[in-house]
Amino acid sequence: MRKIVTILVALMTIATASAERWVEATELGIHGQTIKNSKYPYCRFDYTDYTSYKDVMAHAKKSTGLYLVFRTNSSKISASWSNKPSRMGDNMTGIVQKGLDLYIKDAKGWHFAGVGRVSTLPEKSSRERVLIKNLPEGEKECLLYLPIWAEVYHLRIGVDEGATIEGLPTPFRHKVVVHGSSITHGASASRSGLTYPALLSRNLGIDFVNFGWSGMCRMQPEFIDILKKCEADAFLFDAFSNPTEQQIKERVEHFVEELVKAHPGKPLIFLQSPIDLESYFDTDRYARRVSHINTASKMMKSIVKQYKDVYFLEVADVLGENGTTDNSHPTDLGFHRFVTTYQPMIAKILRKYGIK
Repeated sequence: MRKIVTILVALMTIATASAERWVEATELGIHGQTIKNSKYPYCRFDYTDYTSYKDVMAHAKKSTGLYLVFRTNSSKISASWSNKPSRMGDNMTGIVQKGLDLYIKDAKGWHFAGVGRVSTLPEKSSRERVLIKNLPEGEKECLLYLPIWAEVYHLRIGVDEGATIEGLPTPFRHKVVVHGSSITHGASASRSGLTYPALLSRNLGIDFVNFGWSGMCRMQPEFIDILKKCEADAFLFDAFSNPTEQQIKERVEHFVEELVKAHPGKPLIFLQSPIDLESYFDTDRYARRVSHINTASKMMKSIVKQYKDVYFLEVADVLGENGTTDNSHPTDLGFHRFVTTYQPMIAKILRKYGIK
């Protein structure tokens, strides 16, 4: 009899421990939007005025750079979410494209804690995952990044039945909007918290908002319009990877002029594009790429002399020979090198404007 009672108590304990309650992410608060909007909480801005622009709509609905911040005393953190079904890219993990990336803070800062994995075979649009369990007692401050390459339809956070959970304001100060190519968007980080805007945010305590637009960032008028509407303390640009050399010649001066007028007294920091390593042994491609980079460099050095709040940072071979997945897009190692190199320069400029 005693043995039966022991078994029943054990089963009840397991059942109690596994019981969860779920909270909608929208109740906790979603951060990281380029332009704050409640109409589309899992999108970076309200895109309804731009539906006729194919380039804008290519990535407008994706949750790139969005994140939650919450406090809980739960021993386990779970998530239930759904994405728009889509094929997996050949140079990125399923986790960065459609999964979740969790960090927990201690006295030393933010630390990686767990991921929301995705199933690729067969494709599933809805999933529920335990992100981490067996957490120590007490309250934990959590930071959860959303997918960078998928539309999110819904997201709920699960905690122990009797646990507390509350949304928190962003832990990052100020706001720096980062606009650029697939490198800014996040290809090919293994997790969404390892893109360079996310790394800069956690390293510097400043909110680097990801407005990366893979393959489409060519200084078009519609992007000028969106950037002019952004309320930000500074802007960071990876502007020269996607446009052709001719487009750089035709557009960069107007692009800078319009944004200087829209955001007077705020720093506009431009980064030179990394050279594609694949072009080293393709002599024609290499010559075109060098010409492309030299054009951007020449024009930006001239523009910087015209505007006191415009900056151009240029570093040769910032990713290194073994820092990419496909000769173009950084791995985690490549992003680490990118941030290690550029972060001190960016931070120094921002400090001049009281952004620290």
